[in-house]
Amino acid sequence: MIKYFGVLTFFLAFQANAGEITIVDVHRNIPLSDSELTYRDFYLNGGNEAGLKKDMVVTVVRKMAIKDSSGTQSYGDVIVSVGQLKIIAVFNRVAVAREFKLISRENEPLLEQIGLMNGDQVQTEGNYIDKKKNSAKKSES
Repeated sequence: MIKYFGVLTFFLAFQANAGEITIVDVHRNIPLSDSELTYRDFYLNGGNEAGLKKDMVVTVVRKMAIKDSSGTQSYGDVIVSVGQLKIIAVFNRVAVAREFKLISRENEPLLEQIGLMNGDQVQTEGNYIDKKKNSAKKSES
């Protein structure tokens, strides 16, 4: 009975996260000269099936667990805006995006890790299509 409960719990947890789009991988080119631009491609676990489209700008957030200094008392999770991505390619179950804009920390909580990273969640509410060519931000070396 306990074995079946464990399998059911795993299945329900997987289903709860099934609709969540996250950054699952990051690739970066290696420039061979100072004049070459550096790009970072963010791979998302959602594509056409998730409603993502080429040139769509989406918001990226990070869930941070808030605990006391000893780490024993949890106060819950806080969702913090990190930045925006612009989708450059869309496939059935995968999309590729580039950094569009980072959110200033002036009026937002600080992050332990600056910038976009694996595991960050993509929110599609409030997205828009950016018609400008090459408006995705180039990375700094």
